[in-house]
Amino acid sequence: MAEVAFLGTGLMGSGMIEALRRRGESVRAWNRTPERARPLEKLGARLARTPAEAVAGAERVHLLVSDDAAVDAVLAQARPGLSPGALVVDHSTVSPAGTVERFRACDRDGIAFLHAPVFMGPQQCRDAAGLMLCAGPSDRFARARPALAAMTGELWHVGERTDLAAAYKLFGNALLLLIVGGLADVYALAASLGIRATEAHDLFARFKPTGAIDYRGRKMAEGDYRPMFELVMARKDVRLMIEAAGSTPLALLPALAARMDELLARGHGADDVGVLAADRRR
Repeated sequence: MAEVAFLGTGLMGSGMIEALRRRGESVRAWNRTPERARPLEKLGARLARTPAEAVAGAERVHLLVSDDAAVDAVLAQARPGLSPGALVVDHSTVSPAGTVERFRACDRDGIAFLHAPVFMGPQQCRDAAGLMLCAGPSDRFARARPALAAMTGELWHVGERTDLAAAYKLFGNALLLLIVGGLADVYALAASLGIRATEAHDLFARFKPTGAIDYRGRKMAEGDYRPMFELVMARKDVRLMIEAAGSTPLALLPALAARMDELLARGHGADDVGVLAADRRR
């Protein structure tokens, strides 16, 4: 098995390290707060005092830290210990622009870099489930593919455009957070009507709105706004929701109402509510 270094041992990183050790990989780990990495010793991982010490002799290096600044700082500390030809894979959720610059900097320094963010929770990291995206040169991905495929349920090389996995990760997280914000408004509306949140949530065991992503989402992406649910009627419903909520604070519905009013003033009342994407899509 290859010698592997793992930089960043939070909930996700620890889960990945546990899975690596279960598959028999030799792992040297580093974390900014050493005490948080200590439990990994029971799994057979060796702890390093510095990123450079962790990556010394490693054929493959994984990073999973908080943001662009953290990735850049850890890479700078690791560089003196990197072996020639070592493959460096960053799983962090970071900016597309920062990722582009990181690829350029690594190419200048002769570092084989890939960006592979994940849609995986801690348990999925332990179970090698969920989805891992990967962006970067195809030959480099081919080299990393066996190891990365063993870490996840599905591995998707989104292409050689270096910022694409970072962008897709933000798309996915944006939708998840908007769903959470939408649910917060639903529960606020329920509270104003004297209905428990758990009772309101029972609706979604029968009415499953996820199909809107596949069907209406595709039509919106294509710019097809032929009406199924006219914007003028959708705006009426949003008015009813805001009125029913009364003084209860709402997270998203007031902003949605403002966007609808803008489009109605421009004559889009008879278009499908998907026209919300007008002027917002490439």
